[in-house]
Amino acid sequence: MKNIIIVEAISTGYNLVEDVRRRGYNPVVLESPGKESADIKATRSASYALFYKRPTIIKASEDYTETLATVKKYDPVLVVAGSEQGVGLATHLSEDLGLLGNPYKNIDVMTRKDAMQEALKKAGIRYIRGKVVKTADEAVAFCRENGFTTAVIKPLQSAGSQGLFLCDDLEEVKKATETIMTYNDLYGLPIRKALVQERIVGTEYCVNTLSCNGKHTLNSLLKYSMIKTEEGGYIYDYSETLSHPEQGHTELIEYAFKVADAIDFKYGVIHGEYMIDEKGPVLIEVNCRPMGCTMTDEYLDMIFGQHESDTMLDAYLDPEGFAVKAERPYGTLKKGALKFIMIPKDMEAEDHPVCVIAKQLESTYKISVNDSTTPVCYSKTRDMETSGGIIYLVHSDENVVMSDVAILREIESKYFSLIFSEGMSRRWFADANVATTDFERIIKECNCHGAILAAGDKVWEREGIQTATPQTIDDVHKGFDCVIIGYQLSLLDLKESACLEVIFKTMDKVKNGGRVIIPQNTYEYLSYKREGAELLMRIKHLNIQVPVPGINGYVIGVKENRERW
Repeated sequence: MKNIIIVEAISTGYNLVEDVRRRGYNPVVLESPGKESADIKATRSASYALFYKRPTIIKASEDYTETLATVKKYDPVLVVAGSEQGVGLATHLSEDLGLLGNPYKNIDVMTRKDAMQEALKKAGIRYIRGKVVKTADEAVAFCRENGFTTAVIKPLQSAGSQGLFLCDDLEEVKKATETIMTYNDLYGLPIRKALVQERIVGTEYCVNTLSCNGKHTLNSLLKYSMIKTEEGGYIYDYSETLSHPEQGHTELIEYAFKVADAIDFKYGVIHGEYMIDEKGPVLIEVNCRPMGCTMTDEYLDMIFGQHESDTMLDAYLDPEGFAVKAERPYGTLKKGALKFIMIPKDMEAEDHPVCVIAKQLESTYKISVNDSTTPVCYSKTRDMETSGGIIYLVHSDENVVMSDVAILREIESKYFSLIFSEGMSRRWFADANVATTDFERIIKECNCHGAILAAGDKVWEREGIQTATPQTIDDVHKGFDCVIIGYQLSLLDLKESACLEVIFKTMDKVKNGGRVIIPQNTYEYLSYKREGAELLMRIKHLNIQVPVPGINGYVIGVKENRERW
């Protein structure tokens, strides 16, 4: 069986391993040379854990000639890049082995943010003005010379908004340039130069293109929602797939093809990031590898009907098949979105309740959060690398996906202890003078009839009603007309995620059209109290009922009939 070398099969590029196997070839993963940083080790470990079957993994030497000799022994059919770190080495090896690929002389315009903009300028298409600087004074001087009152400061090579600063004035330009010089770059090396650019204000898009012998086609189209931080960074809030080009997008896609021509891109994929402002589209940067965020092939196939790491292989191995697919109209099967978890401060998380909440949402496909051990130390989010995790969403109904994105954003901004918890406990309620749950009164005041479930700290004996406790709720089948949640002391020693699991399990016992009732003496034990109870109702798509005059202290929700995915 012949071999295909994958340089840095990490992030979404890890899918290449099985893509290669499905084509009848043997995948060999080549790791970049040099000392591994903690970030690279963590990324590799996470990606390798996803392999269906572990491939052969070899390490490149810092001596390129030794690496070339090692790779030659495998007599590869192709050498491709799985991530940003692998682009340079994969391109170099492909050319020296006489394999299909891109000219290595163009590696700067494929990887360096300054060089790619110069290539656009040379090609006569719109570009972003900028300059490589070594000091803050140089950056400020460049802005003054060009009349820039705002600017962008970024590394020459990076990924995932790493080291990106949006500056509102020249003082911020100076500070950002000084700050970026204290960082390490994508490869773990100290940053000695930075790129200062004019600042473009508009909507940011991702255009993923595929190329076969210099002919380009659209693979996928996404829109980003990003937020500027207090420190001037630019972080991902969420991204969403676009089912078809909208007004202005055809010009964007044509421009992306011109960008591919400008950098003389022949084979493979470009994960391009663009901005559209009042002047039209302009390139932010090209990344000549599969898009990131460790998206599974299954997830991408659900949305697009294909995934780019596999379709990329057509460009190399099956040009006729590539041409057939390129002629198909662009469209998606389902709506997809990624919600990036933004951490508002440095913190030590004892619990990750967002994992429990996300499982309740209709469109959640996967939750990627570091919750294997606790506590976990997190830094305040300043780029994709310092994101707290990603929630992957997909559904046939676009409104469902965007509604779930909206509720995650709301929880993140207003109720962050329901995202990550620093060990918040309900022990302060232990001595509170809160009346025990009077199920008889609740049944009467709320006019409960039919099948009734009374869930409380202890078993309540009453003929004609089923009762449960947190310890026995799993033994109760679904289908109740009324579910009364009367837990109190049993919630005191639970972590946030365990408390939510008990509440959600109990809510699940109600039938379509039935009611869930949370009285005051229960919601006082919940995080965010009554407001928190209403939030949990919304998460479960329970329609909150209008209070009945004269009857106070209840949050009541009616279950909708909804389908998942």
